[in-house]
Amino acid sequence: MSKLKFYITMNCVSFTILALVYTILCLFGLSAVNEAAILILLLMTTCIAAVIFFTDKIPINSIPLRMAVDLAAVIAVVFLIGAPLGFIPLEPEYVLVVLGMIAVVYFATFGVLVVKNKADAEDINKKIRKMKRER
Repeated sequence: MSKLKFYITMNCVSFTILALVYTILCLFGLSAVNEAAILILLLMTTCIAAVIFFTDKIPINSIPLRMAVDLAAVIAVVFLIGAPLGFIPLEPEYVLVVLGMIAVVYFATFGVLVVKNKADAEDINKKIRKMKRER
């Protein structure tokens, strides 16, 4: 998958998962869906994809360390956007809910992208095998 396509896909997947999680929280009365909230969520996921684009340039070979750097970037972006806009109250119970949402969305997005990359690799290998047979 090309680099740009990867970050666009990451943004779309994370936004979709985040919107679903946010909607579920709304069903429990923990938040309210409105146009401004959806746009703030889109702003957050887009900024997160941009920040991760830059943090991916840091040479880190350890997957757990890479995930820690990514999660730190996500947490920073979410709170740097959400708190000043009044979208995330900085009360402990809300912060815990937000951190939980971050974990769910991050690992769900990671899982979807791993599955997508595996499917892309299998497709490429299938095409290579077909080309070799045609020779």
